[in-house]
Amino acid sequence: MRRTTLDEAESTYMLYCRTRGLSPRTISTYQRSIREMRRFLQSSGRDPHLMPLCTDLRAFVASQLDRGLSRMTIQVHMRSIRAFANFLEREGIVEQSPMHGVSIPKVPKRHPDVLSEDQIKRLLRAAGRPTWHGTSNLAMALTFLDTGLRLSELIGLDLSDIDLGARAIRVRSGKGDRDRQVFLGRALVRALRRWIEVRSFHESWTPFFLTRRGDRLDLRNVERIVERIAHRAGLQDIRVTPHILRHTFATHYIKNGGDPFSLQRILGHSDIKTTMIYVNLAGVGLREAPAKASPVDRLLAR
Repeated sequence: MRRTTLDEAESTYMLYCRTRGLSPRTISTYQRSIREMRRFLQSSGRDPHLMPLCTDLRAFVASQLDRGLSRMTIQVHMRSIRAFANFLEREGIVEQSPMHGVSIPKVPKRHPDVLSEDQIKRLLRAAGRPTWHGTSNLAMALTFLDTGLRLSELIGLDLSDIDLGARAIRVRSGKGDRDRQVFLGRALVRALRRWIEVRSFHESWTPFFLTRRGDRLDLRNVERIVERIAHRAGLQDIRVTPHILRHTFATHYIKNGGDPFSLQRILGHSDIKTTMIYVNLAGVGLREAPAKASPVDRLLAR
């Protein structure tokens, strides 16, 4: 019986990924990792058309470490290859996944960067210009900083998702397809009301954040907008991205007295462990909390 070649296995796997409905970005990541592995096999004198062995993949990890690639990059490659190898085993293309016995380097845990209160003020001042784009940019920056929305959730908002009377927005595009309601602060409500006044497209189904032509902003649009505002604010000492703004919201929410369980619901986390990262980041704010909320101090002060 003829053995399946690595080329054939890769083609079969890519077709499987597309039929599962994986995003083009995820499929591209898998494909890039598999082809990186194939280049290594070829440079090592192995036939790149044959299935890799466990020893080949261990050597691949070692070569990546020797090249000085970050552990995060190596982990992405090896997780992609593991998903591919598991598919080959499930489909009976190989008897056993070549990833059995191969260790994936761990990435040291690090806390995400967050903006200080002074940096937040500088960012908002830089965003809030009295123009069509300035009104939109301020509304976006405040939405990230006051609700902790993911970038994909923000660009997925429609006008019908905004309820300023209830001071709430409906988030429909969160992870796991779980709708949730997020409540808004007064400053954000004012910014959103002003944006609705100037945006000129009023059909309920239209994208809430859009271009002058009425098109929905895409991920890269918003990333560039945030980068430009941060540059204008003089924030060169910290990388400012939509995800950093989400971390900033969560950290200051806890620091200002919010509890992890309500934060979990706001952020749309399925596991409270993920939310607890921000409890550690809030540090000083939590140490100050007992002075304000100690049950015994309040009882004895009466």
